Amino acid sequence: MSHFDDATAVRSRGDGRTFDVDIDNAWTIGPGKPNGGYLLAILGRAAVEAVAAAGGTQPFVVAANVTYVSSPAVAAAVADVEVLRVGRSASQARARLLQDGAVVVDAMFTLGRLDAGSSPWWGAVPPVELAPEEDAPARIAPPGTGPDGPSIRDRVIIRFDPSSTAFTTGTPSGKGELKGWLRFADGRDHDPLSLLFAADAFPPATFDLVMTGWVPTLNLTVYIRAVPAPGPLRMHFRAGVVQDGFADEVMEIWDGAGRLVAQSTQLTALRIPEGVTPP
Repeated sequence: MSHFDDATAVRSRGDGRTFDVDIDNAWTIGPGKPNGGYLLAILGRAAVEAVAAAGGTQPFVVAANVTYVSSPAVAAAVADVEVLRVGRSASQARARLLQDGAVVVDAMFTLGRLDAGSSPWWGAVPPVELAPEEDAPARIAPPGTGPDGPSIRDRVIIRFDPSSTAFTTGTPSGKGELKGWLRFADGRDHDPLSLLFAADAFPPATFDLVMTGWVPTLNLTVYIRAVPAPGPLRMHFRAGVVQDGFADEVMEIWDGAGRLVAQSTQLTALRIPEGVTPP
């Protein structure tokens, strides 16, 4: 099993709705802070299993909306899934991640079927233009295990397009845009479930506006459009409106064949350092 599959594994208690999970320290973005897309993938896996146990025939999450109530500890947790509807073309479920009896993540899922070779009937979005992956600088790659154990930087490889490297030197460009390539460090190809993680895998797009500390995701919505072809994902992340301590960010993801396979939007909490003016 890949690192991702192992870290998102769920163990059913046999009642069709309750699953034991272990939140893995190797999928954190800082000491003790699990990545939000990683947590969503755990709940997505539990939702798929619960819907299947209820007789559903839809194997993939096609839409998800998640609220992050609080940052869970890197420890054991419980995924509780309520199957809301089992339908012919789509099924719906609500999944909650609990620790010590308290809800820390609350998600709604729509499940459906996806075609590996499908294309849009209308509204095709051309892939963002990027330098070839092998030529993209500012590679964020596995740095080796640190004093606190492996982190998410040991699990994924990101190569930023040359136009998106300014923030890495502490001098944001002011465009509020990050573009680049994403792949798993262990060579695992992406599937629809892992796209839930990929939608939150980049650093905050607001880093290209202003360098801040942790930018927690409050709410995230993801649409999965197709089964991705093998190869790295092509990523485009943009900041929207920044106002009153909140910011919205939009992600578009294309697969190795240049097809749009996922879209997301999220609301984050953003504390602007005092005295900093807009770019």
